[in-house]
Amino acid sequence: MQKCTRNGCGQSYDPTANNPMACQYHPGKPDFHEGLKGWTCCKPREHSFDDFMEIKGCQLGLHSNEPKHNDDPFKADLTKYDDVLPEPQPENVAEAIAPPASAPKAPEPDFVDEDPAGIVVAAGAKCKRNDCNAVFESEERSHGAEQCQFHPGKVLFHEGNKGWTCCKPRATDFDEFMKIKGCVRGRHLFVGTQLADEIKAEKCRRDFYQMANDVIVSIYAKKIKRDVSSLEFGADSVRVHLVYGDGKVYDDTIHLHAEIDPAASSFEFLSTKAEIKLVKKAQVQWPTLEKDNA
Repeated sequence: MQKCTRNGCGQSYDPTANNPMACQYHPGKPDFHEGLKGWTCCKPREHSFDDFMEIKGCQLGLHSNEPKHNDDPFKADLTKYDDVLPEPQPENVAEAIAPPASAPKAPEPDFVDEDPAGIVVAAGAKCKRNDCNAVFESEERSHGAEQCQFHPGKVLFHEGNKGWTCCKPRATDFDEFMKIKGCVRGRHLFVGTQLADEIKAEKCRRDFYQMANDVIVSIYAKKIKRDVSSLEFGADSVRVHLVYGDGKVYDDTIHLHAEIDPAASSFEFLSTKAEIKLVKKAQVQWPTLEKDNA
């Protein structure tokens, strides 16, 4: 297996199965301007680096493992930082001479989430840690200690330099920044935990339209986390559980106006909404979506 080096792809592929539709990538370069992040080849823009990294490629083509060409004569040499761990910040001399009225708070360490013991991980799930693209294979092969090399900190872009808050290496070029090796080793994170007080229960906007055989319901929620969200169809209800955005959760049970065919009904998670297709059991017009609103 070889690894694709195209921007926005990074998948492992079999050269014998490579085809012109296999790779979805960005032919352009990263474009960071006034707090917005995107690619020169397409329109989507994001504020956070994690969301920027999830912008899907705008072009299809063959996978490629050719090294990227870089004409920047000032790109950083990162090899000397391969094994460098973050050093403590130097103390402020002026503050040391004049003791403060109250002791300064120590900087909070980066939160490192872990998968709960005994958690069931879906095959093919990707590691969520920064700078790790490992895919879950089995408990024995993917949940061992020291298997994941990652950055526990956040992306830091300042005055043309790019790096991570958890370690020292800096690069002027985006491709070189992406090569900065993780400064911590630990277990892969495929699911993670979330404290109860961090979960935000939300109500999402919802609408629907219908045809002779189907009712199409849209629940508007951006960046739905597909691996932990779910929909369950009953004979006359739909149970919805969406985890989206920054830890937001939408839970609802829709009691439908009439019965549906659960086996024939379906749903799809899109970039801005969950779209549900309800197949009517009887070809009659629904005056409302829910029976309680009739």
